[in-house]
Formats: sequence, C-alpha cells, structure tokens
Amino acid sequence: MTDRRAATGQSAEAAVAAFFEQAGFIVEARNWRCRVGELDVVVRRGDLLVIVEVRSVTTRHLASPTLTVNAAKQAKVARATDVYLRQRRGEPPRDVRFDVVGVTFLPDDTRVEHHPNAFVPPWSF
Repeated sequence: MTDRRAATGQSAEAAVAAFFEQAGFIVEARNWRCRVGELDVVVRRGDLLVIVEVRSVTTRHLASPTLTVNAAKQAKVARATDVYLRQRRGEPPRDVRFDVVGVTFLPDDTRVEHHPNAFVPPWSF
C-alpha cells in the first residue's frame, strides 16, 4: 500500500470515527487486527455494537466507494468480528450491526455516505 493511499484511508477512518462520535457513539477500536483480518472502526452506544467497514476514494470513477464491499469482504469482516467478540472484555453487546461508510475526498468536496445495517454475517442466522 502506498503512503498516499494509507494516509487517505487513515483520514477516512478518522472522519468516520468523528461522524459516529457526533452521533453519540463511543469509539471502542480503530484498525483492530487479528490473524483473520481487520476491523476499521468499532463503535458502541448502549447495548449496540457497530462494526464499521470504511471505504474511501479520491476520484469520481466509482458511483460510491461502498460498492467495493463484496461478499468476500463481508465474510472477512464477519470472521474478524467473531474473533473480536471472543476477545472483547466487558459486558457482551445485545445487538451487533454491520455498517459500511464511504468517504469520497474531492478537491472541492468531501462526502460521507453511511449505510447502516449494510450486511448480515452468515453466523447470525
């Protein structure tokens, strides 16, 4: 990953963390890593834990950066979440939600596109 791409990703994750904090959530983790993957941002409010997959772009080539969260990526996030929940300390959450947030950085504009409850992991059935 290039330094510029990493910096864009970090900026997007910081913007998303701030977005959720303004909505009353507490950031529980950022860039949490385990052997099966990474969770970009984990936030909570009360009994709700939200796993947030963050995608960012710096061009208009895609209609939305969120379109890149395919089934394989969803499965990887779900596996990492399973590990996270097993290792997490404290009271277990009553509800877990998977959101996808796209951040588009353009020279004249920054857009944040939030999709709550964007997908359901296979283990939730």
